Amino acid sequence: MLRFGVVLAICFGLGSAADRPNILFILADDMGQWAAGTYGNPEIMTPNIDMLAEEGIKFENAFCNTPVCSASRTSYFTGRLPSQHGVHDWIAGGNGCEGHPISYSKEETAYTDVLSQEGYTCGMSGKYHLGDSPHPQHGFSHWFVHQSGGGNYNDPPLVQNETCVHIKGYITDIITDDAIGFITNHTKSTSKTPFYASVHYTSPHSPYTGSDGKADTMHPKEIVDLYSNCTFSFLPQEPMSPYAEYTGGLTRSCLGNRQCLLGYYAAVTAMDKNIGRLIDTLKNLDIEDNTLVVFASDHGFNAGHHGLWGKGNAAYPLNMFDTSLKIPMIFRHKGALKPRVVQSPVQVIDVAPTLLDYAGNFTFPQSINIAGSSFKSILEGNSVPFKNLFGEYGQTRSARAEHMKYVTRATGQIEIYNLDTDPKEETNLVNDPSYFVNGTFLNHALREWFSFYEDPYLSGWFLPVTGTGQLQSIVYNMTGRPTGAPFNALYRNREETLKTNSFSWWDFD
Repeated sequence: MLRFGVVLAICFGLGSAADRPNILFILADDMGQWAAGTYGNPEIMTPNIDMLAEEGIKFENAFCNTPVCSASRTSYFTGRLPSQHGVHDWIAGGNGCEGHPISYSKEETAYTDVLSQEGYTCGMSGKYHLGDSPHPQHGFSHWFVHQSGGGNYNDPPLVQNETCVHIKGYITDIITDDAIGFITNHTKSTSKTPFYASVHYTSPHSPYTGSDGKADTMHPKEIVDLYSNCTFSFLPQEPMSPYAEYTGGLTRSCLGNRQCLLGYYAAVTAMDKNIGRLIDTLKNLDIEDNTLVVFASDHGFNAGHHGLWGKGNAAYPLNMFDTSLKIPMIFRHKGALKPRVVQSPVQVIDVAPTLLDYAGNFTFPQSINIAGSSFKSILEGNSVPFKNLFGEYGQTRSARAEHMKYVTRATGQIEIYNLDTDPKEETNLVNDPSYFVNGTFLNHALREWFSFYEDPYLSGWFLPVTGTGQLQSIVYNMTGRPTGAPFNALYRNREETLKTNSFSWWDFD
């Protein structure tokens, strides 16, 4: 039974550290909202995620702000936009085990820094991918992470006790084993502090198949076999987008490929199985009622949607489709949060202030410009009006109102979608004069939002972000220009590609 002191701590920020809730934060990688039974997918097997949704608060309108991993993960930790924290793409350089380590978020304050200062014992198990992987960062005293960000699921490269090693086994199981060890050891210790556990899976990120092109040589055969009769009719394998030509290797290899579909579903189900192990651990330790469990993904994913496989960088110019932005998000705290489905929109940047607020009315230092805002009031049962949602990926930015979406780029290409009549974003209305007012309004809202929050020296609007990786943190010289080349370049002429007048997401079938 939930102790009365815990309720006080949750609701009013009262009580000692021992009375505050534990937090188990589970993060998937490359998991679109559509990839769970509870979100309407009748084919995929996710009984434990579905259980969390049934017993918790399921957000139907949760979005990332940037549809790529490292940038989104930094926003999760900091509540800040890429144009504030400077991580604009997935990190390709400075991971640390090979070559010079770079701590991309060294100058940032993460919510785990605050939790640690407030008495939480913080543990990280799984994918970090924010640079300098060998060294614990941001308040974590337990540190077991992937050396880079992902790769082969079997015998993966990891960091254990600040040493770069390879560990035998399937990575999803290995991450769970470590997290269970951290939670168990902390609970059975004499410590009276609550724990915070980040369990960051690499699932269901590629690779989906082994070198032989078969899913069951990359993922557990017994799980792959569960889908032997699956038709995968839920996933539209649409004709390949012409904009997948530039960064679309995954699209070329996986579009219409049954083995990729098997591997993706199997990776999700293997993760779901391990989520069940984590929940069983809480039950066995008798701490389930005193532990907030959060499940989410770093960003969305296209698995044939729009003729793409991947996220925002599945195409070039970079895309901001809902399938790239929309994520699963579930908050479950038995006995403290009333189960329900919530339509109110939330964003990744809102998670950090929410967790601090929920843990004990904690906040970030007042000197930090936080773009996100706490949605603790929603968790407590209050309804809030729809708020505009904003996103960015380099020189691509989006504003999403309740019924409309506006996407703009530094080079002038614009998209406008009526989400009521066109929820799949198939028809760009930019040339329809009846939508001029909508586009103008959202353009002004977007500009106002970023003018308030962005750091002009870190703004993605002025940086050559291509979706092919960030090589180093952004360091400016006295002229205000970046030193070195912080981003990978595309193999095609980028400026020619962006300036072409033929760009249109809607002119192919």
